[in-house]
Amino acid sequence: MRILLVRHGQTDLNVQKRLQGSSEIPLNARGRQQASLTHEYVVENGLLPTKVISSPLGRAIETGCIIAGIDISRFNEKEITRDYMPDSIEIDNDLIEMSFGIYEKRNMDKENPKFLYECFDRPDGYNPPKDGECYDEVVARAGNVVERLRKRINAGEFSKDDIIMLVSHGALSHGMFEYIKKTPREKYWDVDFNNCAIAELFISADGNGDDYKFISEGFEKNW
Repeated sequence: MRILLVRHGQTDLNVQKRLQGSSEIPLNARGRQQASLTHEYVVENGLLPTKVISSPLGRAIETGCIIAGIDISRFNEKEITRDYMPDSIEIDNDLIEMSFGIYEKRNMDKENPKFLYECFDRPDGYNPPKDGECYDEVVARAGNVVERLRKRINAGEFSKDDIIMLVSHGALSHGMFEYIKKTPREKYWDVDFNNCAIAELFISADGNGDDYKFISEGFEKNW
């Protein structure tokens, strides 16, 4: 059995350098192309998922469907969301992106660059905006995902041939890396995890052997 963690494909707000957070923002054409190219990659490398567990946000759900080769042609009347998606996708609410509260959908590089510095360059001292999450909350949610998977693995729910793909977001994925490796908070953003990048997670029975490695760098570096 293998476990993959994938970041969703590109959105318009990624390109515009606006914070998306937990807002519902769809993939753009480039994001769908990235997911299609990633589908080709997983097929060529024997990594086609047998199960997709996704964030509840549409951009992650659609990315997972495209990468896994799930037919979404009948979902063409509106954007894919958790209320309008294939039944084969499992939703884990803890995979949702970090909330940036009142700053979501805004270009903070123009409005408040000091906030961006504190958020991304000084995560160890970050104070979230109103209605936003702190890093401890994000890492705790990432840990919830890992521990639920560990419990299911130990219970024998998955077969040795299963390839489980988690589809999430930038900040949440970095929170999972911190949880797994127990890295210090100041190193939260030290590694890149671009749109449609793939990391393989190694979840041990007791947690003592947890690890991860990057197996695909994804595409353009975006927010």
